[in-house]
Amino acid sequence: MSTLSSQVVVTFPKDLSQESNRATILIADSDEDYRQLYSDLLRSEGFHTFCAKTVDQALAVLHHERIDIALVDGMMPKTNGMTVCRELRSNPETRLVPILLLTSWELAPGRAMGIDADADAYLKKPVNNIELITRVRTLLEKKRFTDNLENTEKMLLTLAELVEAKNPYNAGHGFRVSRTAVSLAARMGLSADDREWIRRGALLHDIGKVGVPDEILLKLGPLTAEEKSVLNSHTYVGARICAPLSSYRPLLQIIRNHHERLDGSGYPDGLRGKEISILTRVVSVADVYDGLTTRRPYRGSFSDMQAIHQIRREAEQGWWDLRILAALGTMVSFQCVPGRA
Repeated sequence: MSTLSSQVVVTFPKDLSQESNRATILIADSDEDYRQLYSDLLRSEGFHTFCAKTVDQALAVLHHERIDIALVDGMMPKTNGMTVCRELRSNPETRLVPILLLTSWELAPGRAMGIDADADAYLKKPVNNIELITRVRTLLEKKRFTDNLENTEKMLLTLAELVEAKNPYNAGHGFRVSRTAVSLAARMGLSADDREWIRRGALLHDIGKVGVPDEILLKLGPLTAEEKSVLNSHTYVGARICAPLSSYRPLLQIIRNHHERLDGSGYPDGLRGKEISILTRVVSVADVYDGLTTRRPYRGSFSDMQAIHQIRREAEQGWWDLRILAALGTMVSFQCVPGRA
């Protein structure tokens, strides 16, 4: 047995040679008997455990250690276990850690507390040992699946940055589009989940250009019809590259359909109106705006207001969502478009 601090008790499995293959579980419970019960049970199943009897101790563990699952007593004293849940969800490094909330409340209040804490599952005390182990293993499978997706997404983002690096005029394009699109979404009152899909989709929206030959991608003069067809293929090529993220359907829609237009004149699917998701429409407008306000070898950059006027003309032709354009116009008027001077 070792200690993280004088206040936090840390227990390790007996066989340390297998430590790297074992999940690490935080047990945050003010009751010593429960802490010992859970720790002994989980250690007997091969898990690595950290025990904390107060919220401060639990937060110290989260700060110093990599946690795979958090078992949290919802009724811990003082600030209570909900603080632990909020800390997990607010930290980008731990926001995907599954939370198993433990409560001695009756079913309905316990469910409400679990929803408020954004817990992944909850159990009523006293906890059945078999049910506890089953829930932990189920949440671990979910965590491993999510981790694999996160790792895949990181690799794809690196690939997207390499694509942009090939063309100096496109450097930082995905990042700028992402920031503008997220700001638009916030101004329009879209949810935090929607804003996160938009952030990811915008960062990856041009990843399919990795399949476009450099002689087309970097060509200074006008493209032939055949070359345009090859360039346009980046939409569905990008969606195919990101197919491992198949559970991220909103992201794949953004990548495939960010060149669609409301009147059906876009590509690759000729979608119309509400067939194009609001998330995709937001990214589309942010993409067009950044393209217009960035210098190209064949033209200078538009001013912010010139870009707004151009997008408005296109919106009046039925290409873009006027509500999104209005939000963009407000951002430009108040000089709050992120990432631009």
